[in-house]
Amino acid sequence: MNIIDRYIGKQVLLATFFAVMVLSVVLVLGNIFKELLSQLVERPDISLGFVIRFMLYILPFSLSLTIPWGFLTAILLIFGRLSADNELVSLRMAGLSMARICASIGVVTLGLTGLCFWLNMSVAPAMKQKLTVMLPNMIFNLAKNNPDGLFKDQQVMTDIPGHMVYAEKTEDGLVNFQMIKLDERQRPEVFVIAKKVKLLSEMNEGIPALVLEMQDAYFELKSDPDPRNFTEAQPYFAEFAPMSISLDRLKKKDGKVKPETLGFSSLMKELDKDDLERGQRSSLRTEVSLRFSFSLACATLALIGVPLGITAQRRETSIGFAMSLLVGIVYFLLMTIAEMMRDKEHLYPHILVWLPNLIFLGLGFFLFRRMSAK
Repeated sequence: MNIIDRYIGKQVLLATFFAVMVLSVVLVLGNIFKELLSQLVERPDISLGFVIRFMLYILPFSLSLTIPWGFLTAILLIFGRLSADNELVSLRMAGLSMARICASIGVVTLGLTGLCFWLNMSVAPAMKQKLTVMLPNMIFNLAKNNPDGLFKDQQVMTDIPGHMVYAEKTEDGLVNFQMIKLDERQRPEVFVIAKKVKLLSEMNEGIPALVLEMQDAYFELKSDPDPRNFTEAQPYFAEFAPMSISLDRLKKKDGKVKPETLGFSSLMKELDKDDLERGQRSSLRTEVSLRFSFSLACATLALIGVPLGITAQRRETSIGFAMSLLVGIVYFLLMTIAEMMRDKEHLYPHILVWLPNLIFLGLGFFLFRRMSAK
């Protein structure tokens, strides 16, 4: 029996590893295309380290989805092959029950459930918190750490509020530089042309600023204080003119607490507050239930995966992938629908998120019991 346990457990673990790896690559690349592709096309100077950090932040909560799905795929493939090769028939003829045959799967399920619990409760929220700071402030961090990457080659750059810039990028900086500075009502007040510009970033009393060191610069300043008069301008020329632009307006400040970015202990502290609105309390309670429910996904999908894999009795991998895709989509779609109702307290969303597990566990127990009785 030890040989059989090791054989089945090893096969399922290897298949799970490769399935999780493939699914994770798909999800991570999908998020890169969704969040970063436009910026990478417009700004190829974005550092590789930034992209790698983004991938590392995305990976933990991708794993909370891909581990259960990959485990389901592995079970369908392995048990479908065992059934097609009549290996399960031989084991049943030797007097082994289905529960005993699946003992190694139970051990693997416990291990993966513990891993998912750790990811959902601790790691994934921390990475989501970093992403909520990283993505909205991507332009700010780029301007602070790599100011050259902020500007697009021969395209108008409007990412800095109140400024429109056109320039050509070279290895030594920007050339043929043109900039219009706008007032609060988006009306031009300064026009600048420079032959060459070197970009620097500096911290001025804790406020980051972009410094433009302009060579052979020509300025036109609106001289009439009347905001409706644009006909009078004051020109002047400078061989060298530094100009500082504050980056403080680029930094996004979001004080709203997002439940999905809080650790489990922080979630419970938020729930203990007496001044919470009904929608906020419902959202926090739903988040707690959702993390526990998602952590049990491996056990739920394993229970339904074994009888489905045996019933399919197919050696082809395409059948197993198709079945795992169908089951996984239905399961996670139900989870997503329940999560979308997190603010609607009258619908009890913190209970609804358990419904997919209850449905699939009930169906899995039924199919497993009927299969074991044969």
